[in-house]
Amino acid sequence: MFKDKKVVWINFALFLLTMSIDICLILLGTPYIYKTIASALFVITGIVNMIFIWKSEQRDKNFKFVMLAGLIFACIGDILLIEADLFIYGAISFAIGHIFFFASYCLLEKICWRDLFISVVIFGISLIVILVPTIFNFGSLLPVVIIYALIISFMLGKSISNLFVKKYQGGNFLIMLGSLLFFLSDLMLLFSRFADVSGAFSDACLILYYPAEIILATSIYYANLKIDEKMPFFKRVYCRIFQVCFRAMIPLMPYRQPKILEGMDEIVRVLKEKNIKSLFLATDKQIRGLGLTKELEEKVQNAGIKLTVYDEVLPNPTISMVEKALMVYNENECEALVAFGGGSVMDLGKVVLARKVKPKKSVEKMKGLLKICKKLPPLFAIPTTAGTGSETTLAAVITDDKTHYKYAINDFSLIPHYAVLDYKVTLNLPPFVTATTGMDALTHAVEAYIGRSTTKLTRKMAEDAVKLIVENLQKAYDEPHNIEARQNMLKASYYAGVAFTISYVGYVHAIAHSLGGQYGVAHGLANAVILPHMLKVYGESVYKKLCKLAKISSIANDSDSEQVASEKFIKFIENLNKHFEIPKYIKELKEEDLDLLATHAESEGNPLYPVPVEMDKEHLIDCYKLLIYKN
Repeated sequence: MFKDKKVVWINFALFLLTMSIDICLILLGTPYIYKTIASALFVITGIVNMIFIWKSEQRDKNFKFVMLAGLIFACIGDILLIEADLFIYGAISFAIGHIFFFASYCLLEKICWRDLFISVVIFGISLIVILVPTIFNFGSLLPVVIIYALIISFMLGKSISNLFVKKYQGGNFLIMLGSLLFFLSDLMLLFSRFADVSGAFSDACLILYYPAEIILATSIYYANLKIDEKMPFFKRVYCRIFQVCFRAMIPLMPYRQPKILEGMDEIVRVLKEKNIKSLFLATDKQIRGLGLTKELEEKVQNAGIKLTVYDEVLPNPTISMVEKALMVYNENECEALVAFGGGSVMDLGKVVLARKVKPKKSVEKMKGLLKICKKLPPLFAIPTTAGTGSETTLAAVITDDKTHYKYAINDFSLIPHYAVLDYKVTLNLPPFVTATTGMDALTHAVEAYIGRSTTKLTRKMAEDAVKLIVENLQKAYDEPHNIEARQNMLKASYYAGVAFTISYVGYVHAIAHSLGGQYGVAHGLANAVILPHMLKVYGESVYKKLCKLAKISSIANDSDSEQVASEKFIKFIENLNKHFEIPKYIKELKEEDLDLLATHAESEGNPLYPVPVEMDKEHLIDCYKLLIYKN
């Protein structure tokens, strides 16, 4: 919102000057000279901002003139109110000024039923304040006071109503704040003029009044700027408050990192230490068919531990798949679970154990935050892809068979107890899987980094992950048996997993989950396609952070500006996708599904994900449109 530093500093200087005069008024009384200077200053502020906005693209060319007229009549009324005999004329001048203010607000946003409702409520409260207490002595001025209250109630009501409009909310917020301070100032004036109470109300009136006028004068510039917000003001405030509270709780939350094991022998050792007699191995047929699980199976059975292998896990595991695996787990009286595979296998393993400890709670009821809160049996994660980070996270995503809606389940108990980072099981990955899972890890790191809930740990983890991915992902793709590249990609995936487990992801993931649920689009592939589009949508809100990532990973030069460096970073992602033959669009995406998909994405993302820019369903639909296949 406050992009032009020259405008900011000049307005700030005028504000400080006005407040200095305001303090003199409070300390020395109300001589004409101070009152006149203070009143003239907010008119001057309005003229200055009118000059600033003159050549800019404007919402309404008449707004600035009508707002300035309101400031001038307020200035006249302010001076007239000094003399008790002129109070009625001062009140009339202020009333005219308020009418101009109201008219200027109507030029910004057309009158609607919401304006009337809010204004009538405020006027009703005003009447109660005016008529019910017995401390006021209005005399013959009562009708004037009531009419004045009606006018300023509609002025405040319209300013509040404008906040419900998603566009230009920076200026609308300043207008609402100035109107609210003006309203409260008039309330203090009511007590100081018509009630036998302490003179502190007169001082309070001045303290509130001049900031109100300066803010309204400043709004001449900011209300005209074409800044398009992506979510209604009050909803955005709710989301940000939720995220700030969640961020403040991070140090108190039981985040933990899984213990890293060096190989299959270590798994057997832990099983024996814990006296585990029956183990459940969750994997998929492709991984088992490649012989990747053979070493573990042999070592477990040679140790005299009963082994149950469930190799029917499919991409985007469903609720019915979880229930079937749970039945097998219970029938064989298993006491621990090894998830051997990619993110889908680990998601299934986590939720199977969650259902084991919470047998009366359905998967649907586990959706969201902290719905399990119970220690799971020992959970071992062996990632065969360097990307999902599921071996570190508190999240699991399961698809509803009937609605195709993906349930994001988040609970600290879902963090695996042990992670085995063995590069050997990643050597035979198909190149395309290497690419898409690597891009998944990059998305985790970037979304965690550009979000608004980072910590010193997650920033460091995300930076390290991005640097490793930039240096090693293409090598792992081009040279599948490059051991160093494979090891580094496993590290990167782990670091990114730690980062987003604590700092969360964003709308890239929310959109990807909806696409996976509706069309079965692989999660890593969806993330890879969506990420560059979404970073462009975020625009300058992510320039600073993307710039740092670009320079840390040597994508940009130290001399590059934030915008140039961030654009280089996005271009690098696009070039990487092109090298991996990852498409720019989602071919399965249909326009008739956009409303449903955006509903799911908004439900997942808001208010939880601390994204750089908050968006509601309407703007998320616009994001989906960027992904529709173009011939």
